Amino acid sequence: MTRFSTALGFSLALLAAGCSSLDPATRLTRELLSMPKEEAYARGDAFLAKKKNEQGRQYLRFVAENYANDPIGKQAALRLADSYYDEKTPLGYLEALARYKDFRNRYPSHPRSDYALFRLAQCSDRQAEKPDRDQTNTRSAVAAYRDILRTYPDSPYASEARARLRLMWELLAEHEFRVGHFYFKKRAYAAARGRFETIMTAFGEYSGMPQTLYEAGIAESKLGRPADARTLWDKLEKDFPANPLVKKLPPRPKEIVPAPEAVTKVTAR
Repeated sequence: MTRFSTALGFSLALLAAGCSSLDPATRLTRELLSMPKEEAYARGDAFLAKKKNEQGRQYLRFVAENYANDPIGKQAALRLADSYYDEKTPLGYLEALARYKDFRNRYPSHPRSDYALFRLAQCSDRQAEKPDRDQTNTRSAVAAYRDILRTYPDSPYASEARARLRLMWELLAEHEFRVGHFYFKKRAYAAARGRFETIMTAFGEYSGMPQTLYEAGIAESKLGRPADARTLWDKLEKDFPANPLVKKLPPRPKEIVPAPEAVTKVTAR
């Protein structure tokens, strides 16, 4: 081996040792700075496809932050949000929701702004609790779905948003009914009446409306409002004539007709 070959080998060894001594973050930064943004995005996307989320996010985060005004930077920001949504975990949805919100705030006129809003709605939708639990996420989903239909009525996501909105309304109405029914069973009729009124005012298509009208009528009767009770029961009978609850309604009070003699005596005077 020549003296030159020996020196070159030694130099390469030193260079390799120097590079290997760098921490992973520094090596990754140098790698990212040396490659085109398109390649960095492609690598990040490939890692995500292999479920290597942390590696993939490092590449996408770099592109999103350093090329924020470039189309590929915006695409990376959205893909990054999707990566958290796809985890399907509470923390993942929380992070995704924040990123979709940020995307819409930064790029309100972006062609995929409707997609970001739809995904934002789904983050809350996927975390909606059962009817007997807190409905904060349900209400957030309702607000976002309504925003989609109002802002992007022709969006390809509008149809699904409309369907999901109906389900979220049903969930909120069921929550109100269960609370009202709880008060009803406790004979707290005024409190029950308030909940039932909310359902009848805000959730007209609630599937449990027959039961709501029936119990609301009883609550009004117990509170000394027989006329209001009869109005509710009449609505039950008219709108849901085939419902079994109609047969449970109390009979209508018979009108008091004056006796013929009484009419004659009053006329004679």
